[in-house]
Order: sequence, then structure tokens, then C-alpha cells
Amino acid sequence: MKRVAVYYPWIHLRSGVEHMILELLKRTQHRVTVFTSHLDYEHTFPEFRDVRDIVQLRRVSVRRSVNAVLAAALTIARQRLPLRNFDALLVSSEGLGDFITFRNRSVPTLCYCHSLVRPVYDPVYRASLIERRPHLRWSLPLFLPAYRALTRRAWRQYRHVFANSRVTREHILANRLCPADAVEVLHPGADLPRESARDYERFFLYAGRIKWTKNVELAVRSFLEFRARLADARPWSLVVAGEVDPTSRDYLQELEQLSGAGDGVVYRPNPSREELEALYARCYALVYPSLNEPWGIVPVEAMAYGRPVLAVNRGGPTESILDGVTGFLLDPGPAAFADRMVWLAENPDALRRLGAAAARRAGDFSWDTFVRRVDDCIESLG
Repeated sequence: MKRVAVYYPWIHLRSGVEHMILELLKRTQHRVTVFTSHLDYEHTFPEFRDVRDIVQLRRVSVRRSVNAVLAAALTIARQRLPLRNFDALLVSSEGLGDFITFRNRSVPTLCYCHSLVRPVYDPVYRASLIERRPHLRWSLPLFLPAYRALTRRAWRQYRHVFANSRVTREHILANRLCPADAVEVLHPGADLPRESARDYERFFLYAGRIKWTKNVELAVRSFLEFRARLADARPWSLVVAGEVDPTSRDYLQELEQLSGAGDGVVYRPNPSREELEALYARCYALVYPSLNEPWGIVPVEAMAYGRPVLAVNRGGPTESILDGVTGFLLDPGPAAFADRMVWLAENPDALRRLGAAAARRAGDFSWDTFVRRVDDCIESLG
């Protein structure tokens, strides 16, 4: 058994990253201490309150303004971890976390890369960001070259990199952050249903963070078009269930205005895990509208409940969803999504066939397999 330090800058949401850390802690054969620069017990998974070995460092902001990001990057780059009695450092990285390597080089360092910093490396995300914040059209390009240079320097310390998807691995290699033989794809796992799947009820589900980066408005517009075109007069609904952090309250209001009153769109902000599982177990299908998600754990969770998934044909869902077998990969427009929603509503036998295949597909993604591979890599370090 080795002693491992895990660093992630901010544990403050119930997102896939925090979920992954909890699964690692639950299953690893090594002794793990979690270090973080922002710990918010109120808004993250309640299980973190039971984690003994968790250390909060100098606090950084979770805001995403340019000034806040620069301040956080500087704090992280200056932070020295107490690694004297540790055998390895594992950085859970979405970008800024990489800078922890600048002053912490005394032990072998690994990276689990969820995504590169999306405003810097993802042109689809960057275009959407600038559309919402036009002032960044001029300031962001000034920031990008220095950030890329610092990232390349930080990545020199990684002995081995796990990428959560082939898409993420391709981004890493395209930006020459490390050699190809140092990067392997290791998909996150999926929770097996704790509740038995029920019959398909007459509602589509969006699950995940309710945030502009998730393109939730596409799910809403698609459902409204579906409702307008469906010949069946019986009521259908769209349930939008997910985390709403303080920075996303205005976005939720935008969605509520878009969907209008009495049009069948129901919002469930900040559901408990049990509430979300009940929605997975009862929904007709999952609508997953993110434009360029690096992986996306929500589609796999829905498939585990035997629910087909409608997703944009880009990014991580192209690796988890088998088009026409476990769901559909679609153009990012309401018409394409509405077409398939109508088709599913009119073909319940096909829906059940897709759902059965989806449940089988979800079995390919195991947390035990995930943690075992991380453990083996740590064990192999000198």
C-alpha cells in the first residue's frame, strides 16, 4: 500500500469530478489524502463530510472571471503540499490544477485529465462564451498564449496521464502537452441502479448542471417543438433536474422564460441523489444537449437504467452512445432532437429495444475497473 496525495482545486459541486474522487476513495487499495483549494460541504456530495483525510489549502475563488482565474492560478502555482511522507501525487485536472506541479516535484506525479481549460483549448466552447460575454472577444486572445505556455511547462512533470475520453486524449496530443505513449484513455465508471427501473413514463429528462455551458436551452426548444408536432393529445413533459450554483440563477430564469408557463417543462433544481435516481428509473428517455462535452457521465447513468439517450453528435457521447442502438447522436438543433422525440413517442417497442441495449452498454463502464487501473499505475511507480 502506498500513500497518495490527490489534488483537485475545488470540491464544491455534485459533479462528475467530485463523484470520481469519492469512488476512488471508496475502492482504492492505497491510503489517499485529498488536498483542495476550495471546500464547500454545503453544495458538494454529503459523503465528503465523512472523509477523514481531506485538507483545505489556501482558498481560491470558484468564479470564472479573468481576474478571478488569474488570482486562482497564481495561488495554486505558489502552493507547496506537505509531500514528505507521500509516494505519489495524482492531479485531478480541468486546467488550473496542473499548476500545482510547479512547486511540488518531490514525488512521481500522475494526471487524470477531465478536460483541458475549455476557453483556451475548445473553440466550440470559446465561441459560446464570447457570444454570452462579448467583452472577452478582445481580452481573451491576450490571455491565451501565456496560459498555453504555462500549461505545457506544468505538464512536463506528469509521469503518466489518464484521459477521460478519446476526445480529451486527442486534445492533449494536438496541443503537444505530452508524448502519445504517456496518455491512455480511462473512462469513468457508472453507478449501478439502486432502484429498479420502472415502466417508461411520459416525460423526457434533462439531468446535469443547469448552466449555460450545458446548452440546456436546446433541450427546452426541442421539447417545445416536439409538443407542437406530436399528434398524440395526451400530456408529455420535460423534467430539467440538476445543480444550480449561485452563478447560474440568472440562466435558470432565462430557461423559465423560454419555456413559458403551462407548456410542460418542469424544473427540479438541486435534486437529491435519490430524487435523481427516481427520475432516471421512470423517464422515457434522456435528452443530453451539451455541444462539446469531453466525456459526460450522465448519459451512462441514464443508460444503466435502460433509458435511451438523445445527444449531440460531438465529444464524449460519441464514445458512450451507440447511434441507433442505445440512443441517437444528432445535429445540435431543435428539429433533429424533436424528430427523434416524436419517433420514440410513436414507437414504444423500439424504445424498449434501445433501452435494453443501453443497459447492456452501461455495463461496460465500471468503477471497479477504473480504480483498479489507477491503483496499478500508482503501484508501478518507482
